[in-house]
Amino acid sequence: MTGTDEARAPSGLRSAASGRPGISVLSLADLVPGVTARRRAARGLVCLLALSALQIFLCADNGLAKKKQEIPRTVSGRVLDEADNGISGAVVELTDLQTGKKLAIFSEEGGRYTFSGLERAHDYEVKASYKGAPSEVRKASSLGEQQLILNLRIPPLQSSDK
Repeated sequence: MTGTDEARAPSGLRSAASGRPGISVLSLADLVPGVTARRRAARGLVCLLALSALQIFLCADNGLAKKKQEIPRTVSGRVLDEADNGISGAVVELTDLQTGKKLAIFSEEGGRYTFSGLERAHDYEVKASYKGAPSEVRKASSLGEQQLILNLRIPPLQSSDK
């Protein structure tokens, strides 16, 4: 190549032809007339930033989609007498063993009760009472089912007149 050929040759070929170290591969920007090295660098930087932003957006979106939303726990059951009849109006108390927080509700028709929206990783105790007679205390472990059914039996009142 002569001096005039070198001046007209794309920058990649110019450096290789002159014997100086450089890139000897043509880029698309080298073929576009009037594009300076600064403009090529700026365009490359803009493309790199756009690709990086797209990658961050896609990774963040995947992280949200993959994150499991923890499903709350439900403890329900029936309050029963010795003949397996449901007892309406019994007080059912649930105690969170991690926090000590207590919730109390009345059993509904047929002795049914439900505690929902409970922390899945917590252990609970459930007990009932009716007219002063307590049930046994039942435990709901954090390792148990998401929806746990615990029936509570209230024994008949013992008469002190015997």
